[in-house]
Amino acid sequence: MQVDMTNHQEVDSNEFRFNGKGSQLLGIMLLNTLLSIITFGIYYPWARVNRLKFFWENAELNGSPFVFHGTGKELFKGFIKVLLFIGIFYGLLLYGKLSGNLGLYFITLLAFLIALIFITPLAIHGAMRYRLSRTSWRGIHFGYRGSLAQLITDFCIGCILTVITFGIYNSWFVNRLRTYIISNIRFGNLRFGYDGSGTELFAIKLKSFIFSIFTFGIYYFWYLEEWTNYYINHCYIEQNGERYYFTGRLKGSGYFMLIISNLLMSIFTLGLATPWVIIRTTHFIIRNMGIPADINFNNIAQTEDEFKDAAGDDLIDFFDLGIV
Repeated sequence: MQVDMTNHQEVDSNEFRFNGKGSQLLGIMLLNTLLSIITFGIYYPWARVNRLKFFWENAELNGSPFVFHGTGKELFKGFIKVLLFIGIFYGLLLYGKLSGNLGLYFITLLAFLIALIFITPLAIHGAMRYRLSRTSWRGIHFGYRGSLAQLITDFCIGCILTVITFGIYNSWFVNRLRTYIISNIRFGNLRFGYDGSGTELFAIKLKSFIFSIFTFGIYYFWYLEEWTNYYINHCYIEQNGERYYFTGRLKGSGYFMLIISNLLMSIFTLGLATPWVIIRTTHFIIRNMGIPADINFNNIAQTEDEFKDAAGDDLIDFFDLGIV
């Protein structure tokens, strides 16, 4: 279905902005905390929706805000599934430990560890499907078309190779996951992609390790610059067979000033400045990320379906797992 964009003016360049304020986020965080305490944690899914809506609806592309369509009810259903899932595995582990049977205990422990390995790709897959399908811009929905089986396979192989290489393979592992996940993101009929190299990421990390030793860790901020810009510069959107790349303009000096000032704000306010720290960091990233100017966002066809199972999204939050 082609969405009518005739009411939106043509633009010479594409601009991504974030208009959120620390005072607004503080109000949301205080209300979420209060209601979560009063309801003994039951309000948690609605608290997450409030926060997601705040960030999406304060993000604008070419003057139009994004919209998050998820509801507390959807996340609550996912929340219950996550609690049951975790409760069953912790229950089995506890049963094996209390049984007094050493063999049974090791079997339940092994099953628990295997479950933890599978939880990560399961959480990423579920969260990407849910969160993207419930996000739209000018009526156009995002989507994720990845295969859970493929993601689990890639994740397990990556974990094994990272362990047997004593962590050296991690750069290729992370790069492979990022390539697979981003290449399966859709925005209407626009396709996202990533063409980074594990070898180049390893070189960035190796250089950072060496330079950080000689600079007593100060180089870390310039490592963040190179690492973040590398990811951004290798992400692209494909439209009509053409690739249009994002542009990373972050500076190590900028990271230094941001992190140090955020740290001082948090210390001297005893954490009360946390909403402003989050907003300042969001502004910093978005302000230094260029959107491809040649993409025509006024000519996008709707292709994605809605997906309402939020269990994966709750797993992501529970285990504090990063996505893309």
